[in-house]
Amino acid sequence: MNARMRMILAIVGIVIIWLVFFFLFIRSRQGELAGIRAEIEAEESRALQLTTELNRLKELQERAPDLQAELSKIRELVPPEHDVPHFIFLVQDAATESGVEFLNITPELPKTPPEAAPLAQVRMAIGASGSYFSIQDFIRRLHDLDRAVRIDTITMGAEDGSLISMDMQTRIFFELPAPPPAETDEAGNVPPPTAPVGSPTPVAPEGGP
Repeated sequence: MNARMRMILAIVGIVIIWLVFFFLFIRSRQGELAGIRAEIEAEESRALQLTTELNRLKELQERAPDLQAELSKIRELVPPEHDVPHFIFLVQDAATESGVEFLNITPELPKTPPEAAPLAQVRMAIGASGSYFSIQDFIRRLHDLDRAVRIDTITMGAEDGSLISMDMQTRIFFELPAPPPAETDEAGNVPPPTAPVGSPTPVAPEGGP
């Protein structure tokens, strides 16, 4: 065997050894490297999400006094109880100040809103009559009351002379009554609920009897 043949065999051997090394070590490690890269990308994405959430929480913390003040204002507009007599007094006072000549208020029983909001509501039919400007001022005063009022419909018509009649379907809101605490027996188990007999339901579902 001459020197050239030995050189060719040596080169072939080196290539074979390199291929074996590649498939046994490098190729198998490429899958692991791809998995590690995927984990790194996932952790970087998670870190970015956490940073965004942290910045949002910091912003909320900085705005906490303003948000608390706004929450207190909303709680004043939506009291814990319906307080219908006080609302009727406010409406009557607004009608007197606006010069409305006739006012009629007919409240319904408390119900849950059809929008499935976590609140209770009281529907009220409000009828009034007066001049155009007194009716306009009356509606403005209703909007400025210290109570959340929603006007669903307004119907107006002409009466004798320059008087205008108005009928409104309105709603006021209050917090849902808190459920009573569950009673437990001697073993600490909660018994199944039983329907009370003869006791009225304070808040009826919308569309119910």
